[in-house]
Amino acid sequence: MTSDLPRRLPTSTKAGFGIGQVAGQLFRDAPSLLLLFYLTNVMGIPPAIAGTAIFVPKVVFSVIFDLWIGLASDRMASRFPRRRWLLVGGIAAPFAMLGVFAVPQAAVAFQVAWVFVTFSAYMAVYSTFSVPYLAQFSEMSSDPVERTELMGWKHGFTGLGVLLSSSVAPMAVNALGGDRNAHLITMGCIGLVCFTCLLVAWRFAARIPEPRDAARPFTLRDLPRAFADRRFAILCLSAIVMTVAAGITYASFPFFVKYAMGRPQPLHDLGVMSAIMAFAVMGGSPLWVMVARRIGKKQTYVLAAVGHGLVTLVWGQVPHAPVIVSYALAAAMAACNAGWGTIVLSLLSDCIAGARSDYGENRAGSYSAIWSAIEKVGIAFGGTLVVGALLSLFGFDSAAARVGLPQSAHAVAGIVFAFATVPGIAKLVAAAMILRFVNEHPEFRALPRKPRDA
Repeated sequence: MTSDLPRRLPTSTKAGFGIGQVAGQLFRDAPSLLLLFYLTNVMGIPPAIAGTAIFVPKVVFSVIFDLWIGLASDRMASRFPRRRWLLVGGIAAPFAMLGVFAVPQAAVAFQVAWVFVTFSAYMAVYSTFSVPYLAQFSEMSSDPVERTELMGWKHGFTGLGVLLSSSVAPMAVNALGGDRNAHLITMGCIGLVCFTCLLVAWRFAARIPEPRDAARPFTLRDLPRAFADRRFAILCLSAIVMTVAAGITYASFPFFVKYAMGRPQPLHDLGVMSAIMAFAVMGGSPLWVMVARRIGKKQTYVLAAVGHGLVTLVWGQVPHAPVIVSYALAAAMAACNAGWGTIVLSLLSDCIAGARSDYGENRAGSYSAIWSAIEKVGIAFGGTLVVGALLSLFGFDSAAARVGLPQSAHAVAGIVFAFATVPGIAKLVAAAMILRFVNEHPEFRALPRKPRDA
């Protein structure tokens, strides 16, 4: 007897495709964590100028390329499968990653121009693989429970990406001397890892069946209608809040460790804490999937986001506590991040599936492009413009930082405000938005499970 229930994907396919997230996380986190710190503390560029040089191309080019590739991947899906975009992005990844940090010893104006051009190219490469990759997750299964599991795999590999970008990378830079060459060697190696992970994801993507229904693709003229989908619009608003907060946290983290916590080897300690956070994400992701099965996706998101916000606020109040306390807070923060990060992407995949069901339109690439643009612009806005402006506003002295002199008490207070206060409140606001305005799509509740060998 033939069952009409959806066939579940093999675990090997989920894992093989999920490893592509490592490249996406490296592309997102490595510059977010290290670039502003590198430009100010190694190259001596004032923080507000350095932040602007990163922010402008990241916002302009991320939006343009994300939307173009999202629409193109929908329109060309039958002729140029989404998985091929991963191969294109993977080949270009090492060059893009290395170029951004290869800032020459020159006048500040030339350095700023270099960052502007290379980071523009960097964002183009990032869009090439990140948008089709996210879009394909929503098309891999018609079972919303399995889509949550897929996002659990994706977020589990996020933890591995965090380990490499936020722990291994700064520790490698520190071990190599912390200078310009140390950054170049480290970023070159990261670029090769990105290529490898995208190549693996591209190979496993060939095992994933293409959507059977021929839904009409979205066009550029259709984009405004995306926000008429109330559920998608609320998810986007919450993502704006969360990604701006995440960008602020990432960029201010090394400043917080060095100046607020007073650690003598900030990049090493940053690496240790980031490793703890990475393992907490990898371990926490499957646990949050199980929680979502019991209490629902919305309640799970709210629980995790509120926990994340409270832990962040507490950490800002105890920067001088014993380092073991910071380790515990880092683990708790990351565990909560695994919860809301996994669930919000599962809600997004349900939203894409709901649009296909409700409107008969293939919005996977378009919705993913909008989502990806929000993430990148939010990270850029928070991690460069906001942090750069806050540090300058509170009197951070980049010239003193370059020669190893301490910062004023007012500047340190600004670092704490940027790292803990603003992101902590933002996460509570995002939790309230989801709780108040988002409901799980009634047609995408859990479906009965089909045995793997059926």
